[in-house]
Amino acid sequence: MIVLRTLLENNLSKNRSLAAEHGLSFLVETERLKILFDCSAGSAARENAGKMNVSLEDVDYVVLSHSHYDHAGGYPDMVRHGVCAPLITGPKFFEEKYAREGEKYTYLGCGFGSAFLEENGIEHLVCEGGETLDEGCHVVGGFRRFHEFEKIPSRFVRQTEAGMTADDFPDEVCLVLEREKGLVLVVGCSHPGVLNMIESVTERFARPVYAVFGGSHLVEADEARLEETMRRLGELGIALAGFNHCTGDVARSRFAQSVDGIVYSHLKAGDCIFLP
Repeated sequence: MIVLRTLLENNLSKNRSLAAEHGLSFLVETERLKILFDCSAGSAARENAGKMNVSLEDVDYVVLSHSHYDHAGGYPDMVRHGVCAPLITGPKFFEEKYAREGEKYTYLGCGFGSAFLEENGIEHLVCEGGETLDEGCHVVGGFRRFHEFEKIPSRFVRQTEAGMTADDFPDEVCLVLEREKGLVLVVGCSHPGVLNMIESVTERFARPVYAVFGGSHLVEADEARLEETMRRLGELGIALAGFNHCTGDVARSRFAQSVDGIVYSHLKAGDCIFLP
C-alpha cells in the first residue's frame, strides 16, 4: 500500500483546521519507506503534519523536487524541528534562482546553502539521473525534452558561475514508485514539462505511468498546449491524476471532466490518496 498525504498545497480541503499557502509538500509512505517530498515555503507543512497526526522526525528521506522557495523554502524549518534524514536533490540545486522582469530580478531560491546542511550534519545525495531508495522506489532526474511545445517561461533564470542564464531546471527530480498496475509519479512543478517527465520515466523503466500527482505547471499553458497535453496524457494511458499547486484553474476544470478517461482529484491540503 502507498499512502500519499498532501501536507500542504495552495488550497484548503474540507479540513479547515489546516493551513494553505502557495507551495507544495507531500508525505509518501510505501511498505518500507517514509519520504518527505517537498517542504513548501515555510512552517505550515510541518504544522499541518502535526494536525494530521503524522510524524516527520522519522522520515527515511527528504526529496526536494527543485530549489524554488515554494517547494524547498520550508526545509530549514523542518530540520530545526528534528528532520535529519538524508536530503536528495538534483544537480546544481544551490545555483540561485530568480524571476526576471525587465531589469528587475526577484529571488525565488530555497533560502539556504550547503553550509546549512553541513552545520546540521545532513547527508546530501545528488541525483544525476536516477537514485534507487528501495526496491521499487526511485528518484529520477535528467529528463529528455520530447515535446518542444513544453517551453519553460523565459522569466525563469538562475545565477551560474558564468552569470545569469535561462533556467532549464537541471535540478528538477521526481519520485517514481513501481506498482503492479504500472508506475506512479510524484512531481513538484514539472518545469521540464509534465509530458517530458512522464515519457522520460516510461522510457527509462520500460513501463507505463498510470498515476501522477503534484504540480503540472499548466497554469500558463495556452489553449493549444493544454489541448495537446490532455490528448497526449490520454494516449499515454494515465488513469489517475492528482494535479495541484501550479496546475491552474482552467486545467483543473478540464481534468475534472475526466478527459480521455483520466480520473482526476485536486489534492488540497489534508487530502490523501491510498494506492494498492
